[in-house]
Amino acid sequence: MKASSPYPPGATNANWFQLFNAIAFQITLGSPMILYAKSLGATATVLGVIASLTPLLTIAQIPAARFLARTGYRRFIFAGWGSRTVIVFFMATVPLMTFLNDLAKISLLLFCLFVFNLLRGIASGAWLPWMTDLIPEEVRGRFLSRDQLFMNAGCLAALALSAIMLRGNAAPHQFAIIFLVSALGGLVSLAFLLRTPDIEGHEQLATSTARVPWREIVMYPPFLKLVIFTVLWVVTVGAVAVFNVAFMKTKLGFSESRILFFTTFYFLAALISLPLVGRLLDRTGSKIVLQGALAVTFFVHCGWWLVSASVVAPSLLLLCVLHFINGVAGASFNVAQVRLVMNTMPSTGRSHFFAFFTVITSLGLGFSPIAWGLIIDAIGEWQRATGPLLWNRY
Repeated sequence: MKASSPYPPGATNANWFQLFNAIAFQITLGSPMILYAKSLGATATVLGVIASLTPLLTIAQIPAARFLARTGYRRFIFAGWGSRTVIVFFMATVPLMTFLNDLAKISLLLFCLFVFNLLRGIASGAWLPWMTDLIPEEVRGRFLSRDQLFMNAGCLAALALSAIMLRGNAAPHQFAIIFLVSALGGLVSLAFLLRTPDIEGHEQLATSTARVPWREIVMYPPFLKLVIFTVLWVVTVGAVAVFNVAFMKTKLGFSESRILFFTTFYFLAALISLPLVGRLLDRTGSKIVLQGALAVTFFVHCGWWLVSASVVAPSLLLLCVLHFINGVAGASFNVAQVRLVMNTMPSTGRSHFFAFFTVITSLGLGFSPIAWGLIIDAIGEWQRATGPLLWNRY
């Protein structure tokens, strides 16, 4: 006899939503978009701005949180996700606009990404409160690891398809096809979103329209510690993924297809490690997993530093290993941190706690790539050798 699912009926539709949503955002907000912008001659500062739009525009969650009571979680997210999917369909036409020069295309691309991320920022504030209400605390570790598993499978599928489509010297129409795949992924994700059970009539929704005690929210001790920890983390790692891609393209001379091939190892590692991480979380808690992820991430960054300083040769095996190990650490950190966040937030005012937490940490994540982009452009082509080390902008 088949064992019954530990999750509420219909809740696993949220996982399928994450899979197809990941196909959409991994292309629109990930390496394929960075590579397209780079093909148009985008500077490091522009790449930093592209990477920063997603986290910076989560600030829209704070004013949007008060409207959750009127619309409900599912309807609120559907409106935002549906609108941004329309934007992606338009973005798919940008590479085909031969009447525009590269600067005009970059400008139009930035405008589309701004609108896309603004809509995402408004709607995404409902996701964590929704899942926190929907999933019982005792199975959140397993559910979140499953959720991350589906999301990373979508990212892996998107990158594998992008790597195949962008072989050789990628032409504009190839980027257009990839962006169209992103839009179609977003469209399919909406069908699974509508099948996920909504949560209605909860006290935290009913009270969310009252005056918000922001001082009490910010000074709530467990919440404040978690905010400080997460901000320090995102400021440290926020720009790494963007400039790893730029480094491999400009300094190592790898093709778009080869860079995307390396990136697939990150998501492959996540797929392999997440089932174990989920069971470990429910058994030991979040902090042990977070500590292990931090330690592994530190050594991965040391590896990239040695490669960029020309101390270690950038062999294919080494770059695959760095991406793979980083995938284990990144997936472990993400699922452990989300579980810790869910368990830290009090039920009263939950939507506003989540909105404030996401906005503050996202601001750190958003300013990080802009700052690093400005620094990298300011350093330019300067370099100096000190023994075996070659100091340069990367």
